Amino acid sequence: MRFIIAVAFAALFIVFLSVQYSQAQFRDYNTMIGITAGTNIGGTVKHFISEPGAVDLLVYRRWKGWVAAALYEHHLDIRELRGLEWYFGGGGHVGNWKKDKGEPPWVDPIDQDYTAYGIDAILGLEYNFNRSAFSLGVYWKPAYNFTNFTDLWEDEAAFTLRYAL
Repeated sequence: MRFIIAVAFAALFIVFLSVQYSQAQFRDYNTMIGITAGTNIGGTVKHFISEPGAVDLLVYRRWKGWVAAALYEHHLDIRELRGLEWYFGGGGHVGNWKKDKGEPPWVDPIDQDYTAYGIDAILGLEYNFNRSAFSLGVYWKPAYNFTNFTDLWEDEAAFTLRYAL
């Protein structure tokens, strides 16, 4: 799985480097909405609270359960390509799996409802297309649960497609 994540990051980085240098102003928006898909599938709302800082709310489906994560992300420009930024940050999550519906792969079929709380870290790349309201990103989001399914989840990675409001 780590190899797949590394290959995805490398491929995305090569694609971004092949795009011609853009003179467009990068951030003339504050809020973005979009979809996320990878090891999870769901929605995202990102709101910039300062030039480098954003709050990102992710709500997604994973292992037939639902997870919501609230994250703070600090964005930094990659100067060689205007519109490309990398970011890092952290936050927390809560997940819910219902009896006979949720099936995390590391347990037998669950016989009761589970709710898990924990902390998250995030590392990603995001590219704002030249003079458009769309951005494409990729992230890796390891997480640790304090309750139920206590373990490090280091396999969560996804692509995002966002639209600026």
